[in-house]
Amino acid sequence: MENNEKLQSLIKIIKQKRSYNNIDNNICYAKSIIINYHIRSGQQIYAKYSDLIVVNNVSNGAELIADGNIHIYGYMRGKALSGANGDKNCQIFCSKLYAELISIAGEYLVKDEIDKQFIGQASRIFLKRNLITIKQLS
Repeated sequence: MENNEKLQSLIKIIKQKRSYNNIDNNICYAKSIIINYHIRSGQQIYAKYSDLIVVNNVSNGAELIADGNIHIYGYMRGKALSGANGDKNCQIFCSKLYAELISIAGEYLVKDEIDKQFIGQASRIFLKRNLITIKQLS
């Protein structure tokens, strides 16, 4: 029940971000944040004005949030929220997609909505006509 409440709370935040349409294109993005360790359940990493690169696995219950792109070179089992500041051009890249939730600029899919053909695959996730789109990386 606790995980469900956390997920509902996160979805509420995403829906609030969805109404954010006034993006300041003059924001200067910082150097990418690189994480070399395993992100465990309950941990939250936020890359403000930056891309986030994780060179390890992300466990169920962990949250990655970035104003820029997110790259996961390992298993992605937690939540990934890219474009947290409303930037619809952001993307998520991962080596093994098993995510609980993926979101770009407030648009999101939960685990059960992710097409089964992409589960466990190297994937690129982006917005196309305001819909989450997943493509397999070769």
